[in-house]
Amino acid sequence: MKDKKDLEDIAEVIAGYSFRTALRSKENASCFALQAKNILENSTVDEENLDGIDFENYRSKAIVKKGDVVISSRGSFRAGSVSLELKNIVATSSVYILKIKNENVLPEYLAIYLNSIEGQKKLNERATGAVIKSIRRNDLENMSIVLPSIETQNKIIEIYNTDKELQKSLNKKINLVKDINEIAINKLLNK
Repeated sequence: MKDKKDLEDIAEVIAGYSFRTALRSKENASCFALQAKNILENSTVDEENLDGIDFENYRSKAIVKKGDVVISSRGSFRAGSVSLELKNIVATSSVYILKIKNENVLPEYLAIYLNSIEGQKKLNERATGAVIKSIRRNDLENMSIVLPSIETQNKIIEIYNTDKELQKSLNKKINLVKDINEIAINKLLNK
């Protein structure tokens, strides 16, 4: 039997920091902004392309750490797990941080679950707004999450990662065939 728990029972949900002005990128910054655009389709965070910022509010709870899961709060509700711990990262208001407090939940599994068909269905049922959908923190906290055993979570993560690798290999092959076809067409056209 699969266990189900409300998200608030397995993770603290923290709203991202609302900056008073537009973010301006800063070179050689010691702090970085994590925005919804940094959450990738493959349940990860693009930690290499975070915008460097000036940020002095160290009392903010919107600091992202390794092992956290982040989810966009508006638009498409993509989730990703954070694996990098070398950077000081602040989540912006377009992102919720899920700080896992239950040792029986793997961050990668939670991100995969939230991105799954079932997870997306539950998120969209709770979304509000006519044009751009958003989800309130309270609605996110009260969302029920399926919690299989750690062994099953690890299997799900392994299957998910294998699928992503296979898709990446397949895309490389498709692009190679396209390139070969383009070369053949160009040679025939330029005879």
